Amino acid sequence: MGTEGTFGDLRRLADACAAPLSASQITRLARRAGATCIALLSRELAHAEPRRREAARDALAALADDGGVRPRVIAALRDVASTALTDDTKVCALGLLAELGERLEVRFSDPAAIQRRSAVALASQLHTPADVANAVDLMVRQLSGDDIEQMIDILVESAPAIAHRIAAELTARLDLASEIRERVTEAIGGGSREVPALALSPDPGLAATTSPVGRPPRTHTAVLVDAAARLVIIACRKLAGERRHRRWAVLVGASGRIEDCLYEEEPADAAPLIASLCADGYRVASTEPADARAAVAAAARASAIDPKALDSAYYLGRDLLDLADAHLPRAERTPPTRDALAATIDRALALLGSANRADLERADTLLARAAESAELRTLSVDFHAARGTAALVLGRAADAAESLNFAITAEPTWPLHHWNLAVALQQLGDTSGQY
Repeated sequence: MGTEGTFGDLRRLADACAAPLSASQITRLARRAGATCIALLSRELAHAEPRRREAARDALAALADDGGVRPRVIAALRDVASTALTDDTKVCALGLLAELGERLEVRFSDPAAIQRRSAVALASQLHTPADVANAVDLMVRQLSGDDIEQMIDILVESAPAIAHRIAAELTARLDLASEIRERVTEAIGGGSREVPALALSPDPGLAATTSPVGRPPRTHTAVLVDAAARLVIIACRKLAGERRHRRWAVLVGASGRIEDCLYEEEPADAAPLIASLCADGYRVASTEPADARAAVAAAARASAIDPKALDSAYYLGRDLLDLADAHLPRAERTPPTRDALAATIDRALALLGSANRADLERADTLLARAAESAELRTLSVDFHAARGTAALVLGRAADAAESLNFAITAEPTWPLHHWNLAVALQQLGDTSGQY
């Protein structure tokens, strides 16, 4: 038979699935073949090789973007999930159905194993506060209280650090029933469970005389005000390695409360939105991140009196201004766990790699905020080393010396602490101490 036409497209797609081609190549062939390849891709979902299952899944997801083909993809996935012989195939089909907004109850041969694997897979994908916020948003909108508690229980056993991060995010969500938030707190032991710290091994990049680790994407902010004293606070950050931007806009009314939030991932940065608001009578009052953070934090605390006043868009975008649980009364804020503290140190060290003084001051502020609810002597050696480095590069040699002395007491044999202390003492004019 000829290689052109429908049969030729299917033949090429079948060969591509069997060959070590990338998922993107298989997806392109599937788009060309259209709905006629749904049956072939459904069979690939049941293949024993994970690469072929995932490639077929990606191709079916791409086909579902076509509104005319989407119902046929969903029907095929339902059939696969209901009749598959292996749990792996069922999980693959159910995962895509969930992404397409569909739910289906199926029986697994080993439900406990599937839950553990799903929890580990979830944990492996949560790298940033934005990832955690997105995962928790889906949980709040799609899972019952019992399901949320069960997921936390599984994560506590398989990925305790992630369990605490998700639990902290859940307890900060005022749109979640208070009963469920209390059950989440109980599921992680009321916050008393020991959480493993992130691995932050000493690195010569911490030295004040060398360049620390690379600079992360910067958040650009703008605070706009109109004649009626309403504020719009905008925060925008480019996604690393992509052309898209995470964009968050918060409308604060004259009452000082949040009236609306908009969170989106768009190709454009904040400039078009700012221009549109200026055309509507707003003017830019500040572009300082500290001003943006203070304005949103104050409005969020005022709005939190009504739990429904803060919706998903608020929780999804607040990491752009490092707001965490700033909307809660101080007494209800969660003390930072060792894992959260390690993440703060990591973020601060990244900012220390910048030549921009605003980024250096931001690093220092992050570390100072982390220390607010803890006794300095109880904090990790990594914290004191990072805080000492921040103070050193900002020219506060006395503060640097204090933090570095804490680090040396906890870790006396690590030479970098002594080197940085010598630099601080040199700046203080203490030649003897430097020697």
